[in-house]
Amino acid sequence: MAILLPVAGGKGGVGKSILSLNLAVTLANQCKSVVLVDLDLGGANLHTLLGLKNNQAGLGTFITRQETDFTSLLQSTGIPNLQFIAGDCLYPGVANMDFFTKKKIITNLQKINADYIILDLGAGSTHNITDFFITAYNGIIVATPELTSILNAYSFLKSTVFRFLYRLFPAKSPERTILQNSVLKRMEGKEYSFSQIIDVIGSQFPESAAKAREELAKLRPRIIMNMGRSNNDLELGNRLYNLAKNKLSIEVEYIGFVPYDENISLSIARRTPVTLMNPQCPFCSVLPAIGRRITEAGDQGIFLQDAQESLEDIIRAFYENREMSSK
Repeated sequence: MAILLPVAGGKGGVGKSILSLNLAVTLANQCKSVVLVDLDLGGANLHTLLGLKNNQAGLGTFITRQETDFTSLLQSTGIPNLQFIAGDCLYPGVANMDFFTKKKIITNLQKINADYIILDLGAGSTHNITDFFITAYNGIIVATPELTSILNAYSFLKSTVFRFLYRLFPAKSPERTILQNSVLKRMEGKEYSFSQIIDVIGSQFPESAAKAREELAKLRPRIIMNMGRSNNDLELGNRLYNLAKNKLSIEVEYIGFVPYDENISLSIARRTPVTLMNPQCPFCSVLPAIGRRITEAGDQGIFLQDAQESLEDIIRAFYENREMSSK
């Protein structure tokens, strides 16, 4: 079964689609069969970045039931080992699909014969986006070293954890009611950590709380810090790590630090992945290591903590290597 790699950003403009695309090419270059899926249904544009015309069936035609054969959505990219499924935002309302349609898409994605399926998700933290994100325990969040991006990434994580816990319990269950009440109390200015909320559930339903703790421990989102400019970016990265641990009762893992690179703008203008246009550029220099961290993780039941690197180590190594290569 293919490994799903959902990629989210919390907000627009963090380079999520560029990273999804070039990470897909990098894994394909490592002899992995990859399918890149444009799930930014409100503003699908990966076909443009790939240099493809928007004239083939995409998820929009599947959602509107104009196409029933999901495999017919797969199209060639001209890049060895890499196929593509377009988002197709030509049909109004496709971004607001119902849960049944969303589940049908996920089921069909899991049946595709590939090593990795990269899901480029839209910006924001709606239920549609978080539900696609929690198709894997260790989805990828792209952030930039700016306070607004860090806070948006934290907001996305908070919505994801709530949705993750909410879907652990049956509809109309008292456990779901406790979770909903916690949101109402947060609106009143009384914010509790998810660990405290699970304790409340445990006071009435010990088995449900034990299940929630067990599953929440498996949720380890991976962070890629994009558009980095200096070692000072570490402080903001650590802030996100601490917020996730203290407020959300989860740990995030940094798997990459990607430097700001002017080659990206040129690759967009040329409609060619930068990994093909200029594979020696600073942006591309860090992608193989990120790809290896992902492939070394194996399937979704094995996590990266066995080969974890801190954000500090990743940033330091990048700038040390750049200084050495410039001498």
